[in-house]
Amino acid sequence: MKRDWDLIRRILFKLEAQAEAKCYLQDSDIVGFLPETVSYHYKLMKEAGLIEAIDYSGMNEVNFVATGLTWQGHELLDKIRHDNVWNNIKATVKNKSLDLSFEAIKTAISTLIKVSL
Repeated sequence: MKRDWDLIRRILFKLEAQAEAKCYLQDSDIVGFLPETVSYHYKLMKEAGLIEAIDYSGMNEVNFVATGLTWQGHELLDKIRHDNVWNNIKATVKNKSLDLSFEAIKTAISTLIKVSL
């Protein structure tokens, strides 16, 4: 399965909004995506240190429930919160013919911040 950065961004927003209301986010809580896709992204985001999640996976399925943002997750969301910044990051990475990886996103963020200052 291919990593979807727009889905990752949506999950970060949803977890931030859900922080006060309830203490977990199921894979079915993200509308417009298959639960298996969302759960897989929870797994990836947990491995990257962006979210805290509980693994309920079985032998034949990936099943994660997101329980909150980590410090690193909050930091990333703060940097990609605004649509124009997010679109600039994606355009910068694409113009350089790079894959939209975590490292490329962090580099693009740093570059955009330097240019803005």
